[in-house]
Amino acid sequence: MKKLMKSIVLAATLLAAANSGNAQVATQKTVADLFKSLKVGQWLELQGTPQADMSYTAKKVKLLTGDFQDDDWEIKGVVKSVSATQKQFTVFRIPVTVTPDCVYESPDGTFTAFDNLKTGILVECEGTYLKDGKFLAEEVQHETDFKPAELNELLVVGKVEKIDPAKRTVTIMGSTFRIAGATKIQSVVK
Repeated sequence: MKKLMKSIVLAATLLAAANSGNAQVATQKTVADLFKSLKVGQWLELQGTPQADMSYTAKKVKLLTGDFQDDDWEIKGVVKSVSATQKQFTVFRIPVTVTPDCVYESPDGTFTAFDNLKTGILVECEGTYLKDGKFLAEEVQHETDFKPAELNELLVVGKVEKIDPAKRTVTIMGSTFRIAGATKIQSVVK
């Protein structure tokens, strides 16, 4: 529901901007451009594949603009473990706990509770990334319509914690993404 509302607001904003002649468009950036403009605290969407050294190779980077709230963080990936006693699960290496009133959703309506979580399923979580390194989910959606490659990818939306231009890395939610020449980098500009 929260995602639908964001989509409606975004669509209305883009439509209004288009009608006023100030439409925003995504433009491709280079790796050098990214590290020149990137700052700690900036909101990004990163998508990448896990590596043996615990980092991720970034497939896509999208610089986000707008008015983000503390509960606008997102992660999408495969559930690697589930602890029913702790009401906690992990998405790749990110520990996720759920709020007492967490909303569970799926396209077919069968994913309705924490007990439906299983290792190996693809989920998208919305909530807040906490200072203790855990993700506090207010909404968990079981993704049933996906491309097979998505099962080996982590997607995060959140604030940049750390930047290392020399190593070409960006860290969000304790996850370090390596930016390569093949990484698609987009920015929204007027």
